[in-house]
Amino acid sequence: MARLELTPEENLLLLQEIEANRAFILLAYQSDPALLQLADPEIRRLFEPVHEATLARDKESNP
Repeated sequence: MARLELTPEENLLLLQEIEANRAFILLAYQSDPALLQLADPEIRRLFEPVHEATLARDKESNP
């Protein structure tokens, strides 16, 4: 039977790995505008200026 719980050290290592993968993916999108154009709208929002992102979110909430 598989173990369901991780030790605190395993949790920390997992979180560090997740953050490293997240940073890599964001760097890939940031360095390739063509790739960013194909990305999911939620990903593209991460790269919009704050004001534009807020306007887009508000527009979706109140159509």
